[in-house]
Amino acid sequence: MACRITKPKDPAAAARAEVVELLFVYVDRLKQHFDDLAETHGLTSVQAKVIMSLDDPEPMRSVAECLGCDPSNITGVIDRLQERGLVTRVEDAHDRRVKRITATAAGRKLREAFETDLFRNVPGMKTLTNAQIADLRDALASLARPEPKLSERPEPRASARAAG
Repeated sequence: MACRITKPKDPAAAARAEVVELLFVYVDRLKQHFDDLAETHGLTSVQAKVIMSLDDPEPMRSVAECLGCDPSNITGVIDRLQERGLVTRVEDAHDRRVKRITATAAGRKLREAFETDLFRNVPGMKTLTNAQIADLRDALASLARPEPKLSERPEPRASARAAG
């Protein structure tokens, strides 16, 4: 059961609160879908994210940044994937301190199967038309654009502050 968000009295703010609540619920569904498929393919969610991120040889630091963690946190994940023959780890040709991770043929085959399963039946999208999916993509792309942090936004003008 999802947690409910208290609705503000202002109708516009209440509508935004409802959108946020629905997005939270949907993201939880997508995460569960991803986790279930990872398990079906014999992977943890983190291992699946690593496999999904390896198109070209990537430095471990880049893989960690993609996952939003410190490189030391993915060493064990890479070790287990390497033990299974799904990735290789080699020294960078220009900097021996850098380890590059590459999906093996078995890793690429697993990634393709995982991607096929992941996007075949995305929760809630089966009944949407291609036009609705395109509209949803456009709306989400607009929402996903970075905005300046509150601390980086310009100060309101004095006249605007006085009016408030």
